[in-house]
Amino acid sequence: MKLKARLVTGVMLTTLVACGLLVLNGNLRVAVEFTADPAAGQGAGRAAQGAVTSRYGGKAVVGPGNKKLLNEEYGVNSNVSNGFSAMNSGQHPNKSPEKGLQEKNKILGRQVWPTVEHKQHNNDQENRTSQPKYTGSKLKNLYKHPLYRIPERVSTSDYLLKPARWLHATAEERKHIKLDENSGEEQNEEVLHEKKPWRLLQYGITRYSLYARNDPNVEEVLKAIRTQEVTYVEMKPGGTQLKLFMEFEDTSIGLFKPWRWPRDRETPPDHFYFTDYERHNAEIAAYHLDRILDFRRCPPVSGRWFNVTSEIRYKSEDEKLLKTFFVSPIGNVCFFGDCSYYCNTEHMICAIKDHHMLEGSVAAYLPRWQEAPRKTWKHPWKRSYSRVKKAEWEVTDGEAFCRQVRSSPPYDKGRRFGDVLDLTVYDFLMGNMDRHHYETFKAFGNNSAPIHLDQGRAFGRTTHDEISILVPIYSCCSIRKSTWARLQLLAREDYRLSDLMRESMRTDPIAPILTEPHLLALDRRVSIILDTVEKCIKKKGVEKVLLEDLEHL
Repeated sequence: MKLKARLVTGVMLTTLVACGLLVLNGNLRVAVEFTADPAAGQGAGRAAQGAVTSRYGGKAVVGPGNKKLLNEEYGVNSNVSNGFSAMNSGQHPNKSPEKGLQEKNKILGRQVWPTVEHKQHNNDQENRTSQPKYTGSKLKNLYKHPLYRIPERVSTSDYLLKPARWLHATAEERKHIKLDENSGEEQNEEVLHEKKPWRLLQYGITRYSLYARNDPNVEEVLKAIRTQEVTYVEMKPGGTQLKLFMEFEDTSIGLFKPWRWPRDRETPPDHFYFTDYERHNAEIAAYHLDRILDFRRCPPVSGRWFNVTSEIRYKSEDEKLLKTFFVSPIGNVCFFGDCSYYCNTEHMICAIKDHHMLEGSVAAYLPRWQEAPRKTWKHPWKRSYSRVKKAEWEVTDGEAFCRQVRSSPPYDKGRRFGDVLDLTVYDFLMGNMDRHHYETFKAFGNNSAPIHLDQGRAFGRTTHDEISILVPIYSCCSIRKSTWARLQLLAREDYRLSDLMRESMRTDPIAPILTEPHLLALDRRVSIILDTVEKCIKKKGVEKVLLEDLEHL
């Protein structure tokens, strides 16, 4: 009897311990999910590591009427109502067929807003450290989606360069377009028969974007950057870090940024954003992200391996650059150039393979300044770039500062305020805090999109989400309707942003461009943006939050 009693007691104790562990596990999970709220700042990044169920933050609130609208108006599937029971069982939420765009009058007649249940957990992707296996091209499917096939209304005057305006003009309009003071029939013929992809790509620049969605010249320019012979190299003046102008055999020019850090090295937490190295792979990833978001305001960028000796040193006549070349103690060819910050022997750039080979990024260059001058604007939410001082927006009531910005040119009318919000989404997804200024083409005045340049300090940390980058969105409680709809699409499993980025970048000559943790951070940050906007909608209502830019449908 005593032995039996002891056995029973042991079983009961084991059961109690197991129950206690389950309860503890449940409490831990609840605590981590609470910490993952966007308002918690750094906690969102830590929470994603601490609990698989909190990777995409809290639950979205979606009404049945809104789900129906999104299916009909934008072709976005919102039937994901299986909930956590389906997720926990390893099943995928139900997916109904997409219906695509409806007729123009049917869309414009509704005063409603798009939303979608974007917290789609997939057990196959939780805690993954390697690339997921899937068949087919998610990227091709994305570009076939109605949101990426919205017609672009571009008139003759919307093109940046005079030759492009002349090419797209009617016979009557051409009479009033002078290519230059001495233009004649011979020069007009040259424009008509232009064959260089880089020049044709420049002809496609408009006030809305740097290239059209299906412009074949984008791939041709990337191919040239990757394969053509370098004919001339010189340093780009100014800046805190070394950049090189490179001319290729087709006379195109690219902006080169060298390899500095391995892919898996992250920005130390104690570093200020303005002391960080620029990463060449961040420039490449930023281009692909810009394209997937359908902004198309970042010039095409590709990676490439260069021979430091034969393709840089021997192709340059820049004395300031040439005098900085040397051979390291282990035989690698190195140089450091001339700039204001990281150009000395302590921050040298050395070959990383076979003593001579160095990888870097090359961005297609914009039209010459003389042909298309640009204007530089201070970003209204610019940081202080000081170790002790705060920027005005950091010490002022957020909503009050937003009202101040929105009442000042060029943000008081036109498209510019919406463009800054797009830039905010773009920078938050990349973790880019280094957005002090932006540029536009002078020819378009205040009515043009900013050019997305200089993203070298992006993609620095995988476990930290810098919520302060989102201040323009949650202080102003505004976002473009088209951007909002695309973000919801990119939160879905069949269009997941991390998968699209992985697929888009895999053909780059120096792939992989980003590590898996960086790709997963993109998914987490999409969810944080959507959560932030949902809170604004609950607070102010849909009409005041979503900036209408789809009325031309």
